[in-house]
Amino acid sequence: MRLAIASGKGGTGKTTVATNLAWIAAQNGWS
Repeated sequence: MRLAIASGKGGTGKTTVATNLAWIAAQNGWS
């Protein structure tokens, strides 16, 4: 699975969102 996260502002929370989505995906057995 691939996700792209985009935002108009530079670096505002994208890393946090990406990390949380990756953790949730791992918990659900997604790859």
